[in-house]
Amino acid sequence: MVLQTSIWMWSIRLKHVDSKCHTRGRDLSSQDLAALADEMQVCNVRRHWAFRLDLHELDALRECFHPGASVTVSWFSGPIETFIERTKGLFAARKPEEHRKHWLGNMRAEVAGTRAVLETDVQIIIREYIGEALYDCISYARFYDLMEKRDGVWRIGEWQTIYDKDRVDPVVPSAAPAPFYAQAVFKGADSGFAFMKLRQAMKGRTVPASIVIAGTDAEAKLRQRGASWLAGAKV
Repeated sequence: MVLQTSIWMWSIRLKHVDSKCHTRGRDLSSQDLAALADEMQVCNVRRHWAFRLDLHELDALRECFHPGASVTVSWFSGPIETFIERTKGLFAARKPEEHRKHWLGNMRAEVAGTRAVLETDVQIIIREYIGEALYDCISYARFYDLMEKRDGVWRIGEWQTIYDKDRVDPVVPSAAPAPFYAQAVFKGADSGFAFMKLRQAMKGRTVPASIVIAGTDAEAKLRQRGASWLAGAKV
């Protein structure tokens, strides 16, 4: 009922957009509404994902992904099932002062039949201990999802992350050890991932070789992969 109401409200608005969208002065067709419904459902998968992960609703989180979906983030690359198990361990080890949130921004969905590519601006906001000091860490990134509709339900089949830039600030400035910032390497395109890379190293984690940094050949190849996916290729 909520989805139907939302589609109806959007259909009213879209009747009045300019001629570039080819809807001025006419009702949306059933095909238009079906396409709009698909786009809304694709975007809603990520919206549900954010709450389910941040609130540790991991059983519900599984519903956002097809079985065997692949995940690549700053600290992990592998199947969704392993990602969820590793995430359980991270939550269990979290201290009371530590928090994290994924703040979603602009979304761009491209839908072709039962396939879609969803790109989402995200701020990964973390407060955690690095060594003995407590830090606020923020990474500006984009989620790049290859999605598929199976049995009438949209879910993620492949989740990649494109990292744009990041920063780290001590919660109590005087608590940060002097050498901390000197360890971050700011050179070339990887400078946008410098603090995230340092964080993971100091926590004993390995950054996957398949990480995608904004503006690199890896991002171009990822976009080519997305275009191939939409065109029906096996990727």
